[in-house]
Formats: sequence, C-alpha cells, structure tokens
Amino acid sequence: MRNWNKWAQAGAIFVVFVLFRALMNRESFPDQTEGLGSFYRQPRVQRQHNPDASLSRPFLDKINSFWLVKGKTQIRNMGTIQLTSRGQPGQYGAVISNGAGDNVLDDFETIVSFKIYNNQGSAMRGKRLMGDGMVVMLTPEKQFVSLDLLSSYARRQYEHNSGGILYNDHELMGLPRNLPGLAVVVDTFRNDQKTKINAPFASVLLIVDPQRHHYDAATDGRESTGFMLAGPLKLKNSLLSGKDAKLRIISLESIGFLKIDIAYSENDEWIELYQKDTNLFLPKNQKTGERYIAIGALTGELSETVEIQNVQTSEFHWDGHDYEQFDFAEEMRFFLAHEYGERIDIKEDDFNDWKIAKAQGKTNLDLHLNKPSSSPSKTHSILKWSLITLLLYGLSMPGRIALKRMRMVHAKKHSRSILG
Repeated sequence: MRNWNKWAQAGAIFVVFVLFRALMNRESFPDQTEGLGSFYRQPRVQRQHNPDASLSRPFLDKINSFWLVKGKTQIRNMGTIQLTSRGQPGQYGAVISNGAGDNVLDDFETIVSFKIYNNQGSAMRGKRLMGDGMVVMLTPEKQFVSLDLLSSYARRQYEHNSGGILYNDHELMGLPRNLPGLAVVVDTFRNDQKTKINAPFASVLLIVDPQRHHYDAATDGRESTGFMLAGPLKLKNSLLSGKDAKLRIISLESIGFLKIDIAYSENDEWIELYQKDTNLFLPKNQKTGERYIAIGALTGELSETVEIQNVQTSEFHWDGHDYEQFDFAEEMRFFLAHEYGERIDIKEDDFNDWKIAKAQGKTNLDLHLNKPSSSPSKTHSILKWSLITLLLYGLSMPGRIALKRMRMVHAKKHSRSILG
C-alpha cells in the first residue's frame, strides 16, 4: 500500500507538471498551441541546406562553380582555404559567392568555421604579435571581384555605376571599406590607443550607402560611418591560438530578425554577439534580389594565417506558404523558439508596418548612424574651453574673496598702528 501511494503521488506530480508546461506554452504561443500535443510538435518551417552558398571539401569543385576568389587566397582541395599567411605582411585574400545557383537568401543561417594563428609560442606568452583580422559579410554586391578592371577608366566606371564602391580598396579586412552590407569584423590587432580593450575583439557594422558609409580600420572601427550595431566586443584570447572557431549569422527578413553568435571550439556553446528582434533589413541586390556571402582577411606590418574550414548555409521555408502572410511570421516565431530557444513577440500590426517599410524602402529607421567624434568642430572646441574657463573662474571665487578680506583686515590693523 505504501508503494502504491508513492506511485500515485509521483503520477499526480507528473500530470501537474505536464499541465503547467502546456499552459505556459499556450501563453507564450497562443496561436500555435491548441492542446497538449502541439507543445511537442515540429515547426512547419523547415531547415533546408543550401549547397550553392556553402563551402566544404573538396573545395575546388565548389569554388569553380559557385564562388569567386581574390587576392592571395590559397585553395587546398582537401584541406582549408587560406586567405592570408603568417610571415606575409601587406597581404589580403577573399572569397565571395558568385550568384550562380540559389543566392536569394531571405530567411537563412550561415555558419563560417575558421582558425587564426601565427606564432603560438608568443601567443601563449600573451604577446600575440598578429594582425590585422578577418571579416564575414552579407553583401548585395559581387562585381568588385567578378569584373576584371584593368584600366583606370574601367575602374572609374565601375565606381560610378556601383554607387562609389572603391574597387582597389581592402581596408575592410580584405574587402572594400565601403562595400554595402552587414560586416562582422574580427580584429586581431589594436591600431588605436583609444580602443579600451585588447585584441581580439569584434565589431558589427551595417553599411547601406557606399558614398557616405565606410569602415575605419585606423580607429578599430570606432570612427566608421554607417550603422555601428555593436562593438568593440572583447573576444577570448584563445581565438588567436589556431583552434577551430565558428561564427554564426541568423537573418530572417520575413520578420526583420538578426542574431550573430560565436563559438570558440567545435563543442562550445554559442555566445551571442548581437541580436535585434524586429525592423532589421540587410541590403540585397536590386536587380537579382540576391545576397552574397563574402569572407576576407588582411595583414599589415604584422601577419597571421587565416583559414576557412567550411561554410554551411541553410534556408528556412514553409512549403506552399507566402512569407508575406502573418501566419508565416507566427510559425517563424515558433521555429525560433524550437530551434534556437529564442522567444520573440510578433504583433500583426507591427508585421504589417514592417511589410510596408520594406515595400517603400524605409527600413532600419530605428537604427542610429555612427558619427565620427575624434575631430570635434571648431564651435564645439570653443564651447568646451569656454565652459572650462567659466568653471575655473567659479572655483576661484571663494579664494579671491578670502584674499580680499585678508587685505582689508590687514589694512585696518596697519592704519590703527599708525594713529597710535
């Protein structure tokens, strides 16, 4: 009888637990959970591997068919893709998806596996004499790699037609510093003493207009124009030791969601670098509707080896459903919670506003432009020194009053002594 009571109590506790979880899930997903069974269902949005925007061994077939190469990039068919090499200063390398196949990346995830190293002995001693870094970009432009612009006239024509993209520039870790798109920069050398943290560190930058926005390497990105979404963010020193690391970008245009994570080893958990749940739009090619994956690396006076192990890209689809419909957005919300443990709030009015903003080209209005601050204007400088002068004058008032009183007392005493 005593054992039966224990089993009955255990069963009652289990039933209460299941009901509690079901009610909590119903509250979080009121449109998705119609009963206990829906809590355990699979999302209708499914992950589908995109081989055209991925890179894996053997590399040469993939590179020849779906990717473009620039700079000193070395392709080891059954090994790695080496963008820069230690002992080779002033070098850059880049790979970018070429638009062949499926590059209409709307709701997708890209994971780049890489390693960075130089002299591991000095890295362990904390010296880490390495530079400059690497970048992973999602960009609407690939012609700066695909076109063979030998003449200065052809380069000027390209810069004019592309809105000002600097064809021969490599400041953005091997890519043009004003290349439009989302840039996740992994910086391995601190160029500016005003940067408060030591390398390695990351910055997340959104470049929209090549004529007005650019990445500034001299200030470690601080004086970059455009939308500085995050950074500088301190990264683990182990990133420079040659161990495998991974960078993940999750972008969902259907709901304006962006999430960027890093993992420092194959088995490590993902660590979030940046997330925005709504109203984030990444530029896409106006003619083709495509986005391209670009990975670059750069060395300066110092050098390092940057190797790409693989690139895995997946898209998220609900077959037979239009991603412009609100039920798709709700299902994407359920997918995020199921796949990544990310719970976000989506209201139909906000979703409709997002669709209108995309149609009218009025996205990212809630982002703040990054404005350079290292060169204050003349007016600002005059105002600053005027305030300092007034402050010093105010602080000197008590002292001057005290000295004046001391002189008056001294003068009275002196006059009395004279009169006897």
